[in-house]
Amino acid sequence: MRSVFFAAALGCLAACTSLPAAAAEPMDIHSIRYDAQASVGSHALTLNGAGLRKKLFFKVYAAGLYVPQTSNDSSALMAQPGAARVRLGLLRDVSGASFISALDDGLKANLSESTARDIAAELEALRTLLRNIGDVKTGDLVDFDFVPETGTVVLLNGNPVGEPIGGGRTLYNAVLAIWLGPKAIDESLKAGMLGGK
Repeated sequence: MRSVFFAAALGCLAACTSLPAAAAEPMDIHSIRYDAQASVGSHALTLNGAGLRKKLFFKVYAAGLYVPQTSNDSSALMAQPGAARVRLGLLRDVSGASFISALDDGLKANLSESTARDIAAELEALRTLLRNIGDVKTGDLVDFDFVPETGTVVLLNGNPVGEPIGGGRTLYNAVLAIWLGPKAIDESLKAGMLGGK
């Protein structure tokens, strides 16, 4: 009887360490509203979590993550094959050069040299899209979407910037790693996007 109890307890412990994030509710990160649900193409997604990116004393942007299946485990989220969205809501004006530089630093910090070589063309296409956005203003929304049928899509205030970038999930996971990778750009923001407080 005791062994059955311990087996059940261990099973519960294993399950508890991989619990999904709490059921989604709308969130406000300063002036940026994150609805509980979002649509990417024909795919319905759920808000996994959202948080604040700060640099020194400045609030730079809010970021929210939408996925098919919520989780508080970054590896599990990046392993999901379906659609996804990271929505950035700007809380201050940022020059195009600074915006690209910050995202590029996050990409380089989390990409292996071999993966960077394998997706070099896709990374350059992404940089081109970001250059096309130019300066971003307070209140702008920048979406990084993954649409399984077409690839990675960047939108500014709901409007696509350029064409989708093909090449599958590898590029999009490189983008996700900016915020969810082992060397995430902001650990507090990462915790928020993983459903933490």
